[in-house]
Amino acid sequence: MSHPERLVIRAGWVVPVDPGFSVVRDGEVVIEDGIVVSAGPPGGGPGRHPAGTTVLEFPGHALLPGLVNVHTHVAGCLFRGLTEDRADGFYGLALPMERHLDAEATYQLSRLGIAEVMLAGCTVIHEIFHHMAATAQAAAELGVRAQLAMKVFDTDLPSIGTGERRQIPAEGDRRLQQNVELYDRWNGAAGGRLRVRFGAHAADTCSPRLLAMIRAEAAARGAGRHIHVAQSPQERDFMAAAHGTGSIEFLADQDFLGPDVVAAHVTYATPAGIGLLAQTGTPVAYCPAIQAKRGRFAPVRALYEAGIRVGWGTDWVTMDPWDMMRFGISVTRLAEQQIDVLGAREALWRLTMGSAGVLGIDRQVGSLEPGKQADLILVDLRQPHLAPLHDPVATLVYNASGRDVTHVMIGGRFVVADRLLQTAATDEIINEAQAAANRIWDAAGLPPPGAGLSPTWPRPAGPGGPARPGGPGARDGAPHA
Repeated sequence: MSHPERLVIRAGWVVPVDPGFSVVRDGEVVIEDGIVVSAGPPGGGPGRHPAGTTVLEFPGHALLPGLVNVHTHVAGCLFRGLTEDRADGFYGLALPMERHLDAEATYQLSRLGIAEVMLAGCTVIHEIFHHMAATAQAAAELGVRAQLAMKVFDTDLPSIGTGERRQIPAEGDRRLQQNVELYDRWNGAAGGRLRVRFGAHAADTCSPRLLAMIRAEAAARGAGRHIHVAQSPQERDFMAAAHGTGSIEFLADQDFLGPDVVAAHVTYATPAGIGLLAQTGTPVAYCPAIQAKRGRFAPVRALYEAGIRVGWGTDWVTMDPWDMMRFGISVTRLAEQQIDVLGAREALWRLTMGSAGVLGIDRQVGSLEPGKQADLILVDLRQPHLAPLHDPVATLVYNASGRDVTHVMIGGRFVVADRLLQTAATDEIINEAQAAANRIWDAAGLPPPGAGLSPTWPRPAGPGGPARPGGPGARDGAPHA
């Protein structure tokens, strides 16, 4: 009797992120046909696996589930190093520059962003951006799992920064049709790795008419939705002035909440809004690193205490999930002024099972349990910054980086091995993305490095101290696109 293809991966530590949060010394994961059979201590003695079983040994590594990145804009690497120190980085620089993006540039930049997150251990991304068919093509080629949505809106985004907020209904119609076409072409593609949602850019950039159309198109296909909610002071103030309410309350009035809607950020969620999220079962994508860079944070403790499903994501610009986990812990502790509100195990859970639950795929991925997809990562523990080692979970969450990930498997197939992407040449990806970025920057008239930064913070003693951008009263708090 022939056996199905069987693979055993043994590692110095196995952390399946199972319900008991097991931590297994010298454990193994057994895989058949891309599906997890077991994860934990080795079973039996020599010869316990059928003839023909492939056994891989990683004694100096930790083996974990692949990380599920619940909110991303992979092509947003375009803005790396451009927006972080600018008070107007989002509304004044990023949104106007986005109008110069085309499908080719988005494809090349998406390849770079996907390579970055895959090499850091992410096996799932959740995308909303321009030219999403180009990102779908990149995801299909590189091997990541992805849920994808078009960035649909009927407000001229660059005009928000000037205070105009011009309405462009035809643009909303065009982008929604692109989302329909994205669904028809890519939903279920790449062996089921790609799924398509319907994207509404934000509560303040989509009219009630457009939200109703998006809701109808998604419902007709049984598809989920993805939207930015209460992400900036500008959005908060506009919603109060235009609608007399908060963003979440407005979306509830439009019947645009529910278990199939992922609400990103909710930085300015009101207590009433949090209650509506809980009442409607609307999950939240929380991105602590990008919010911290803007000097703000969401009311995460209130979200957790309300029983809302919350997953964690990297958003854009810097997409190292390990760095983001530390932000998630530190921001919450700073906000609450106590250490025991959130720890390493919850941070890892939020970026695996928590995010998988938000996306509705926690029965397929997010942990290494029998019957789930063999999406896993191996992290090299033989590093000065990861030694000495007693608790691998705490050590990794507080000290690891994406550069410590050596292998990434998706569906039983290694897409990263020995820190090298297996589905494309990384050098080629970097070079082509740089060329695409240069072209977009030239078209947008990007100023020289450091231009436009205002020195409002006192310089260090002595000449030549660095200038600090922004200043008191800076209002551009939006985390992303």
